[in-house]
Amino acid sequence: SMDYNSGDFYWEAGDYIYVKDDDGTWQMSNNAPTSKVTSFKYKVPGKFNNSTSYKVYYLGKYGYGHQVTISTYQTQTTPDNTDHFGTAGDYGSATATKVTGKQQFQFTLEHQPAYLVFQPYTSNTILHDCYLTKIEVTSDNDIAETYTINTSTDNLDASAGGKQIVLTTKSTSGAYTNGFPLTNNAASRTTNGAYMVIKPGTHTL
Repeated sequence: SMDYNSGDFYWEAGDYIYVKDDDGTWQMSNNAPTSKVTSFKYKVPGKFNNSTSYKVYYLGKYGYGHQVTISTYQTQTTPDNTDHFGTAGDYGSATATKVTGKQQFQFTLEHQPAYLVFQPYTSNTILHDCYLTKIEVTSDNDIAETYTINTSTDNLDASAGGKQIVLTTKSTSGAYTNGFPLTNNAASRTTNGAYMVIKPGTHTL
């Protein structure tokens, strides 16, 4: 997840990493955080003796190896919240460098997708009784599907895939079952701020 104000990212429960070992095998960490944390000590099986650095990938909740899925259907249940990034298709890469004198490696993840931030508002008081229930984004080129990451450049493969993403902005219970309120006359992320993950690149939306 991401903090909009600071730009800081956090590991969330169930976030795993992937590393290619000395045998060329993609290894998934055998542990993951159980709650939101700023850093985490991962344990990765496999052989890591032939180099002092290895590429590390975070592939969201549905990725594997060096593939990532940017979802065409994304859901955000509360305003100004990015907890859904992991299921929506967030991904990142890093170079893990060996810690001197230890069989440990250290890395800082660089997130790779593009993130759209929506801040709807209206001065029309009649619309203040309405709710934001979904946002549809359509592109002139692909912005969502399962991609293969080029491990040399960290770019996603070219594709003729999904050109639309639908972000649902309501929950199944609680205060936002009708959607996010539109009671604001000016931009207010805390009222109805919505976030969408899309493929990075040049798009006409």
